[in-house]
Amino acid sequence: MSYRALTAVVRSEWQSGASTGRALLRAASHLIDRVSPYNSSLAIARSLLALSTLLTVLLTPGGALFLTSPDNPDGIVCHAVAAHLSLFCMAGSATPVTVLIVVALMLAVLSGYLPAVTAIPHWWVAWSLNIGSPVRDGGDQVAAVLTLLLVPLLLLDYRRNHWAPDRRWVSRSWGTRGTAWAVLVIVWVQASVLYANAAIAKFAVAEWANGTALWYWIQEPSFRPPAPFVWLAETAQSSLVGAIIINYGVLALELFAAALLFVRPGVRRIALPIMLTFHLCIGVMFGLWSFFLSMAALLVLYLRVPHNDRADR
Repeated sequence: MSYRALTAVVRSEWQSGASTGRALLRAASHLIDRVSPYNSSLAIARSLLALSTLLTVLLTPGGALFLTSPDNPDGIVCHAVAAHLSLFCMAGSATPVTVLIVVALMLAVLSGYLPAVTAIPHWWVAWSLNIGSPVRDGGDQVAAVLTLLLVPLLLLDYRRNHWAPDRRWVSRSWGTRGTAWAVLVIVWVQASVLYANAAIAKFAVAEWANGTALWYWIQEPSFRPPAPFVWLAETAQSSLVGAIIINYGVLALELFAAALLFVRPGVRRIALPIMLTFHLCIGVMFGLWSFFLSMAALLVLYLRVPHNDRADR
């Protein structure tokens, strides 16, 4: 190929890429102008996060949630950075009053009223539970991080109730709209990174690499599935093929979820029930219900793209 022909090809490809970039920017600008992230997806996600925290506090025995030990006689962790500002450390212990505060704030979030007002208290309670309990759960960690990420988005939410459609979106300043969408995109990126990290980290664990990790998990008394599912879980992994399919299937689903950041909204919408079913299975098999609710909240925000949310049109 001659130099002139090569130059022509490069110029053509550059122009094609620039044209595609401009088209993407126009589409993003149109989306920001016309589609509000203040929709039923945000309401569902906040409600699931609040429900996760509420059920954790109400249904977990105090002695299990705030486990005492010789090094921690009060059962509360207050030596972490800024932990003294958490609800339970400020109260000195997990008392009935602190439980009532958690219940009242979570019910306020579930009601949907004044999302801009309840945003910071919601995060404070989720963070307090995550940092204050010595028995930290993945669901509590996700709730603490996600409620924090949503704070700037919710502080710009001028609706009276998060279940109400946003009728004033187009009249808001472009800076407000751009900021709100930027926060939502950050949540998407965080979800993708979380799944990618979960999958990649497992490859470094010998049991995940050789396909036996879940077998060991179901033998662990703390995570052993309910009696009706023990036989099913052991039978499915009793053969080499079954163990490989189930163990590597988990890794494949996590990598698939990480890659959903880069696909069309229609594909994300199809993937949503698949990923919810995946986490529901984890909840049923291992009893990690707060984790399921928190991850369901993240998945709703990640995969239920506002443009495809018919409930908000």
